[in-house]
Amino acid sequence: MLANSNISDDGASTPLSSPHQPQKPQPMTPEDKVRVDLQLHTIRQSPAETLASLSEASKTLGVAAFDVYGDYQSSAQKSYLRKFESEVADCFGKEDALFCLSGGMAQSIALMINAKSHSSSNGSNGVRAFACHPTSHLLLHENDAYSELLGMEALITGAKEFDIESFKRNGCCGMAPMRLSDVKDILLADNDALTTFPNQKSITCNDVSTLMLELPHREIGGKLTPWEEVQGMSALCKEKGVKFHCDGARIFEASAGYDHETLMQTADPFDSVYVSFYKGLGSVSGAMLLGDSEFVAEARVWLRRFGGNLYSVLPYAVSSWDGFRKNYLVGNKRGNAVFVERRRKLARVIDILSADTAVQSIVQFDPSLPQTSMIHGYLKAPLDDCKRALLMVEQSTGIRVLFRLSKIVDNDGSFRCRFEWAMGTSNVLIDDKDFILGWQEFSRVVDGIVNCQY
Repeated sequence: MLANSNISDDGASTPLSSPHQPQKPQPMTPEDKVRVDLQLHTIRQSPAETLASLSEASKTLGVAAFDVYGDYQSSAQKSYLRKFESEVADCFGKEDALFCLSGGMAQSIALMINAKSHSSSNGSNGVRAFACHPTSHLLLHENDAYSELLGMEALITGAKEFDIESFKRNGCCGMAPMRLSDVKDILLADNDALTTFPNQKSITCNDVSTLMLELPHREIGGKLTPWEEVQGMSALCKEKGVKFHCDGARIFEASAGYDHETLMQTADPFDSVYVSFYKGLGSVSGAMLLGDSEFVAEARVWLRRFGGNLYSVLPYAVSSWDGFRKNYLVGNKRGNAVFVERRRKLARVIDILSADTAVQSIVQFDPSLPQTSMIHGYLKAPLDDCKRALLMVEQSTGIRVLFRLSKIVDNDGSFRCRFEWAMGTSNVLIDDKDFILGWQEFSRVVDGIVNCQY
């Protein structure tokens, strides 16, 4: 069943009826008829339910006192926040960790620390630069914060043609993840001039202080860089004096995708790792930056400089810790079993849909089979036709196939709209047959609309 149907698709809540006032019967709405939501990956709660669950989590986790300004001077024995940070650091095999409110802040801090400590013996000409994939979150979704706030330049790996606005409008169907050969083109460029983004500056490989690798690459459907190449990148970075940082917003999903038994194995090649708690773990909000003790000690200073060292982060930290315990430390045992099951379920469903001629006539999945518990899809019918078909399927079957779709602006005749599909705490519970029925009905109806049969 779809939990908390009083929450709309955009996250806004509708007023609940008062128990003290008689209510007039309301007509049935399409929302009332939704039995299952195939795209909804996180179980939704109302604000009141969320706060109540945080109260229970505080009791379960033994949180009896508020943190104050990060409890910097406290210890894991006295502070719940430092205990949480220590627990996560231990699971990732890192010396220390720092809780942050957002991944954008965490990764900006990592870039600043590495840029400032980059040895002058490398021959840097004063330009602060890092290297990343063309679809990095820093390039697409942070309004050039790395340039405007940090004064840094980006080197784009493997990009023959690079158009950020096109990526935003049309998606990145068929794009490959970062490869070792792409990194070698930058870090082994000798004294050849490299051109940065966004200011088109000419620099050398000696100006690069950080290589940032996203695991998995979200904008290209959860694709993974081959593991042996991740290890090769790590060795090359050490050789060239470059810090290797993991954008691990979905590192739990990546670890399961690599069939690693623990997060420690996935984090091992990296000097620093950013982790998100609100995506696959379902917390309200929260992130963590991990590394060695010296790195994290400096990160605490930078968190205050960035204005992220709040008087207390208790609601966010407790929600994050609770999500971490429930999804990774299941039964006090470390392991990726939860995320492995999500990946296997999505792979099983996609495999069946890919064998259905009618479904394949309207959609292309990227990658063709999921490497993690997420995938992207590109639909061949116009956005308005897809929305109409989706509503008709909802009303006739009670199955909501998709509720988030983006129009492809620069239409080349192949695809007209696109979507992201991730398997999480909510839709992993849905029976496979509902996924198959929903998609088969959607393909039938959208084909009829396109061919003017409706």
